[in-house]
Amino acid sequence: MFTLDDSVKTKISDFISDFKKWINTDESKEDLNERKRREKEFKNLLGESVIDQLSETDFRQIVASLWAYGGWTNKDYVVDRIIKNTDFNTLKSELKNLLYGTAPLPDRYDRFFKKVKGIGPAGVTEILMFVNPSQYGIWNDKSRKGLEMLGLGEKLPTKKFKISGLEYNEVNEALKSISRTIKPADEPDLIYVDFFLFYLATKKTKQNNEEVVEENYNFEHDEIIEKLVGIGSGLGFEADSEQQIAAGARVDVLWQARIANLGVVSYVFEVQKGGSIDSLILNLQKAKNNPTVQKLVIVANTKDLKKIKNEVESLSEDFKKSLAYMEAKDVERAFNLLTELNSIINRLELVKSF
Repeated sequence: MFTLDDSVKTKISDFISDFKKWINTDESKEDLNERKRREKEFKNLLGESVIDQLSETDFRQIVASLWAYGGWTNKDYVVDRIIKNTDFNTLKSELKNLLYGTAPLPDRYDRFFKKVKGIGPAGVTEILMFVNPSQYGIWNDKSRKGLEMLGLGEKLPTKKFKISGLEYNEVNEALKSISRTIKPADEPDLIYVDFFLFYLATKKTKQNNEEVVEENYNFEHDEIIEKLVGIGSGLGFEADSEQQIAAGARVDVLWQARIANLGVVSYVFEVQKGGSIDSLILNLQKAKNNPTVQKLVIVANTKDLKKIKNEVESLSEDFKKSLAYMEAKDVERAFNLLTELNSIINRLELVKSF
């Protein structure tokens, strides 16, 4: 059993009174009701007695409702990407094994990600939580930030986007311990715990407007790639990761759009976290050989962006003009704003779902 330190319990105690005040507001009541509605929906579609009847349409409905893809306007693209990499019958079989298999959770979790491509841990753990909230919690940017605020960053891999089955198992034990601290007499409710962590990561954080300027901040390479794809899709581009754009040039993210009869325009994104700057520059120079490429965007933290700008200073003006620079933290901010915008628009129900 995961044991919470006294310092963590003290922080929970400090935060819980304000959380309980907030939970009685109209805004939070609406959010909590939405969580209960989604729990019922997921159990209706993915319950052990009905999961064999899961259709592709049902799966599209599930993905469309996931917070993990809240910043994506084209949810069908997400499903198409998954099915493109994994036969749907295999997907359904592996989903059933993940949710109801007899092997230990770490084995089922790792097996799922080996067999199924195109869906990340935020989406998978969200499904797990809504199907079985007494056992499984969500692993996404909000829950990670909330756990850090409770002082659990040393015990849990809160800086990691992708975690192993063993790590996820440890996370779930920690979330159950938090649930027992918040609601000692009740069965663990990890939907409620996630709501608490969401409050810490969003509402509580906004109360402190001080921003610490740190140039060498950390970020997850794969998470930034996933969010860049989501932003591109949200802006109406055909966006994908790990794409061959020219001979010898494979790029992290590619946005493409067709402009009437004029042809295709392309935007390349390379996410740099450590690694060789020379290799980065060479890859971008090769990518520029594709005549459709309009801009080569380098994404990194402030410290690395400065290093890269110094390295390219001696190169040709033509190449330098083709480059643009973006902070990794701005990618996260843009994705969160796009997610919030989509949430607001969705409440209007301008397009009714079937």
